[in-house]
Amino acid sequence: MQPTELTAAAPRTQAAALGWIALVIVLAGLNLRVLLTTLGASLEAVRLDLGLSASAAGVLASIPTLCMGVVSLLGGWVIGHMGIGRGMKAALLLVAVGSAARWAGAERWVLYLATFVGGLGIACAQVLVPVVVKQFFPGRAALVMGGYTMAMNVGAAAGAAATPVLTLTLGGWAPALGAWALLALVAAALWPSWLRRRGGGDESLALPWGSAIGWRMAVFLGSGSVCYMALMAWLVPLYSAHGWTQAEGVALLTVFSAAQIGAALVVPPLASRGRDRRPALVATLAMLTAGLAGFWLSPLYGAALWASLTGIGLGGSFPLALTLPLDYTDTPTEAGRLSAMVLGLSMLLGAVGPSLFGLLRDAFGFGAALFFLTCSAAVSCLLGLSFRPPRIKENVS
Repeated sequence: MQPTELTAAAPRTQAAALGWIALVIVLAGLNLRVLLTTLGASLEAVRLDLGLSASAAGVLASIPTLCMGVVSLLGGWVIGHMGIGRGMKAALLLVAVGSAARWAGAERWVLYLATFVGGLGIACAQVLVPVVVKQFFPGRAALVMGGYTMAMNVGAAAGAAATPVLTLTLGGWAPALGAWALLALVAAALWPSWLRRRGGGDESLALPWGSAIGWRMAVFLGSGSVCYMALMAWLVPLYSAHGWTQAEGVALLTVFSAAQIGAALVVPPLASRGRDRRPALVATLAMLTAGLAGFWLSPLYGAALWASLTGIGLGGSFPLALTLPLDYTDTPTEAGRLSAMVLGLSMLLGAVGPSLFGLLRDAFGFGAALFFLTCSAAVSCLLGLSFRPPRIKENVS
């Protein structure tokens, strides 16, 4: 069914088609953080088995985020040439291939390459999903993006919780990481290839580099992404260094991910009741800052509380941050262009998180690395105050 057919369809048929699109968006979201959390749950074992320094392990953990940044900045090409139907299928297949190739990750270069391929798939998917949401759910963008980010967090939590069990069952971290390819294959098979981008070839696909609000959104989302990516990679190793077992560290990572799920489910519907997203953004990011300060100042006392606060902060703020480019645009293509620019720049900033955390850990210890994350969250919180309701949209072209 083509978009024009969907518009003209009977209400019941149209509702069913929209329900299916919402479902596959959620299924896609389940796959877009598993690559990160499964590696985070196994990072210390991978580092020791392959003889990696903390800095090298941080670079490995940064690869998917770096891919997200670079590919998102090619968002116009991705939107125009891949399309939202076959393009999403291809993106999810790349995630599957990257996950499966990690099964052979006993060689350093194979693991780095597999992580790169999976990261490319995640990057392409993240560029295309906002276009789909803006086109098919323009009046419910915050709710659908909330469901999408909740699914990402569910996938993240499942990856963190199940990977140690799979490691024992399958006999090592490599097959445990590779087994997640199946989930991406299912999502790729179910994604409807008939989806087409609405709008003609007359719309510019160039990214809006002159948009001041686009740059501000990028720094805002990027400073939060630094915290998210670093915690995903280093939360388990942090507590391993404090004498916790891997199972205990993974349990804390699961608490962190579960808190994100709850916040992604609750915060977007509450925030969508009004046009001003600033109260929700500032409240959630203040919780993130408080949680990170707790990890920094008192890591051994209140760890579950700090994990819950950071999870709520990130899980609540992220879907709202992803919705901001949709608030300030009128068409799916405009939304895709602005989202691609914001995601690209913010993911490049986010990619710094695991690597810089590892460098700070090597040079000064975990305390300095956690202080850096606390400052980054505080910056994001302050920037959240600047996004007034777009009664008169700022120029994004």
